[in-house]
Amino acid sequence: MVDYKFSDFISDFLISKEVEEGCAPSTIKAYRYDLDKFINLVGDIEINSPILRQRIRLFLKKIKDMGYSKKGIGRKIASLRSYFKFLTLNEFLEKNPMSTIKSPKIKLEESLPKFLKVSDVEVIFNKLKDRKLFNSKKSQRYYLIVRLLYSTMARVSELCNIQVKDIDFEKGYLRLRGKGNKERIVPVDKTTLVIFNERLRNRISYNSEDYLLVNTWGKKLSPRVVQSDIKIIKERCGFPDSKIITPHVFRHTGATHLRRSGMDISELQDILGHSSPNTTRIYAKNDITKLKQSYSSMHPLNNSNKF
Repeated sequence: MVDYKFSDFISDFLISKEVEEGCAPSTIKAYRYDLDKFINLVGDIEINSPILRQRIRLFLKKIKDMGYSKKGIGRKIASLRSYFKFLTLNEFLEKNPMSTIKSPKIKLEESLPKFLKVSDVEVIFNKLKDRKLFNSKKSQRYYLIVRLLYSTMARVSELCNIQVKDIDFEKGYLRLRGKGNKERIVPVDKTTLVIFNERLRNRISYNSEDYLLVNTWGKKLSPRVVQSDIKIIKERCGFPDSKIITPHVFRHTGATHLRRSGMDISELQDILGHSSPNTTRIYAKNDITKLKQSYSSMHPLNNSNKF
């Protein structure tokens, strides 16, 4: 029997994820990062080694000691589980060593999406208009990025891929390309559309194929640049380091605020582009205020003197 190493089939695995399952480039990159992390921390062990399972647990212990959260450890486990499933299904491995490895239990409050209060969003928008704080060529871009993230709840990769042709100014919506290159239509408020128009008019020239978000040289923004911009915005707005503000937090924030305003879960699912309603239901759990209102208006004990 050939003594295959852990790294020998990573390329095949990633090709399978990309071609057969249609995973996004960012997902492929995350899988590669997690698998490379395993090799860096515990070595390129033989996949049929009798101590493989012990090495997996050693890897999990090491990343825990490095300060990884339960969610972060869970993601590493999910990557390993997917990789070893691939090896088992393709008969490179007889037994899946992940069959007895469990993901850490995450309490409800730990799993709920982080979001900003409406007052936090107001602070950000007001300070973005303050020319003493934001007076560079990038200031308009900062404002547009926050406005887009909050209004459309787009993922950062979707945000960067918005082209001029994706915006329908008459009907008030734009087209997003999400995971697996799936497209969806999301509504946009009138003020944001006006800002889009102003932004485009300020360009020397553009066509329908151009990207909406560009840098000072007119080139498409990358997710990394957007993440860096949000970090700058957080710092200049005076939020403490403990306050989590990322592009994805604006997605959670918009979704949570819509839910609290009464939006139906199925409608929210369409806007967020979730393939399963179970994913969207996390926002129902995040909304004790809505539950309290429904309970107060519907439960007989709150509406009768008979008891």
